Amino acid sequence: MGPSAGRSELVDGSLKLTTSPAFASLINGASSHVVEQDDLHNRSITHPATVIFPAALAVSQDVGANGKDFITACVVGYEVGCRAGQYLGRSHYEKFHTTATAGVIGVAAATARLLGLDVDGTLSAMGTAGTQAAGLWQFLLDATHSKQVHPGKACFDGIFAAYTARDGLLGSRDILEGPRAMGAALTSGATNPEAIDQNLGIDFAIIRSSFKWHASCRHTHPSVDALLALMQKHGVAFDDIESVVTRCYRAAFSVLGLSGLGNTVHQSKFNMGFVLAVAARNGQAMITDFTQDSLQDPSLRDFQRRVTMEYDADIDEQFPEKWQGTVIVKCKSGQEFTESVSFAKGDPECPLTR
Repeated sequence: MGPSAGRSELVDGSLKLTTSPAFASLINGASSHVVEQDDLHNRSITHPATVIFPAALAVSQDVGANGKDFITACVVGYEVGCRAGQYLGRSHYEKFHTTATAGVIGVAAATARLLGLDVDGTLSAMGTAGTQAAGLWQFLLDATHSKQVHPGKACFDGIFAAYTARDGLLGSRDILEGPRAMGAALTSGATNPEAIDQNLGIDFAIIRSSFKWHASCRHTHPSVDALLALMQKHGVAFDDIESVVTRCYRAAFSVLGLSGLGNTVHQSKFNMGFVLAVAARNGQAMITDFTQDSLQDPSLRDFQRRVTMEYDADIDEQFPEKWQGTVIVKCKSGQEFTESVSFAKGDPECPLTR
């Protein structure tokens, strides 16, 4: 489908194919989001690496950028995309996959930097990108593959927006805050204007990002970490557990509640009960733990049915600044244990190296 000539490589080097930066980033961006083991910027509820790096790599190859220019563009893309996501806020995230909708703005900014666009050109790029912003959560209800399309299309559209801005195409100068812009159209009105420039140049998004330890939706991670810590602390085994209650913030319900029973490998990574079952039995929830065979495992499915999610107002109040979780485990012996985590494994406050 993509151009057969170009300087940008596809992630599968065995294909020995180079193409346009927009098409290469479309394929590479989609590929980066398949296994649910990427990064996360908590405050914006986005996975910026899945859009910024594929786009910046493809454009850097196209324009012959050096390493310094590439890194600078990535920092710019993270900063703009994550701040756009923070501005759009929680009401936007309830219906839209912010990685895609805010990500396309970040891609446009990163690409504009690599192309050397001035302020007007960069604003035009962001405006054309924002008017294409898309990405709905419906895919989880239907067990489809649209989530992978989201970052790929954000890469493509953001690059398109910047290259056309370079060539004179005008885009809106106020695509976030205008009366018919993203904040007005794609939220309930509860935006966060201070996110746009608060601590700009001081508090960088790229060093506030988390890395996933578990190959599942990040909303499951606080509960997984709490459960594994509880089992280790109290010597609780998988077969000892009668039931699990996990206390969560509202956004976890909004996303995880769409996956049903988790009837596909991808859906199962968005089902709290199934992810906790996998983690409790295997001591981990890695890529290799989510398979077609695991979907048919009666012990996992039985454990899944004994997991209940409960809303916790105190935890919700601190989201998305803090992604916390509490689990209450009742054992078949009658014993009951509780464990909480304030920061999921991979957060800056709880790095993977500890």
